[in-house]
Amino acid sequence: MRGLELGRLCAQVLRRHSLVPLARSYIQLSFLNSSPVAFFYSVRNLGCKSTGTSSSEQNEASLAPGSSKADSSEVTQKLLETLAVSPAEQQRPADMGHLKVLDSFLNMGFSSAQIVQLFSLQPNLPPQSRLTVVSELLLLGLSTDCTLKALQKSPEILKMSAKHLKDRAHLLRKLGFKEDNLNHVAIHFPSIFTLPQKRIQAVEHLLREKCLFTTQQISKLLQTCPNILLEELGDVEYKFQFAYFRMGVKQREMVKAGFFQASLTEIKNRFVFLERLGLYQTPDKKGQTQVVNPKMKSLIRASESDFVTKIACSSVEEYEIFRKLLAREVEQRWKQEEVLKSELLGVDSDGEDSDTELGH
Repeated sequence: MRGLELGRLCAQVLRRHSLVPLARSYIQLSFLNSSPVAFFYSVRNLGCKSTGTSSSEQNEASLAPGSSKADSSEVTQKLLETLAVSPAEQQRPADMGHLKVLDSFLNMGFSSAQIVQLFSLQPNLPPQSRLTVVSELLLLGLSTDCTLKALQKSPEILKMSAKHLKDRAHLLRKLGFKEDNLNHVAIHFPSIFTLPQKRIQAVEHLLREKCLFTTQQISKLLQTCPNILLEELGDVEYKFQFAYFRMGVKQREMVKAGFFQASLTEIKNRFVFLERLGLYQTPDKKGQTQVVNPKMKSLIRASESDFVTKIACSSVEEYEIFRKLLAREVEQRWKQEEVLKSELLGVDSDGEDSDTELGH
């Protein structure tokens, strides 16, 4: 029996015995055409239980955006069930409302398989809200694949309003983000779209006022290192100060090298390793050094093997031992600082107690 005929027969049997919920995921005609065996495998692995609800009762689910969570979940289930039946069976009047929603996603370029994945995210969300968010993301220039990946990484985007997404895109464009940059953000850092506007403005203010980057440098920095928007402000400032004061690197070189893309821990490891080998020296007040420091870009972009052999002129084993010793050194220093803080707090507390006693 061909896959298509088998799919239709199984769908009819499931509906007749009130087992439609069992067929709500991954049961699609394109899938059935290619693999009849996979059809049974997908049904067996759904883990769904029969609810005993008749198909006529399920057809009464509302598509209104203001539906309750339970209603929205039923609508989502009904939409997935509609995908499981043949085009001829989808012409029933009871399914026309669901078909309009499905047609909207199909017209956008989503496949049946992608629609199933899309509706598995935030299942209690009304279909119209889901449709609005997806439309806004596609307007940014994302493909259907990229849109699905972004939502899978950050499903909370589906709960954002259309206005929020438009405002976020407008703000990012104002900061210099173009279509390819927005696509990169959506795919790799989708949670940026859920950030409050004040958060993004706070990062911009930090880079401008405390780190003294120019407007053009900030735009380039955010485009190449959008992860900055997700980091703690204190961490961003400390990372800048380490590069500027400890390494003697200026703003222009930081931007050019993509400094904020790299891990601060690894930057410290490489910097201190070179410093102790006499291959890196913090510039003096005049910006002069007695050795020729490697460029920031080559220092942070080189693979570990290239860094060790070509820049540090050492061995991987030696560098690995150094990292372990440095980590232990940092931990011991941190413990000493904590003890010192505790002692200072104890002294302050004793002093306050003595003043109180003298006052009495």
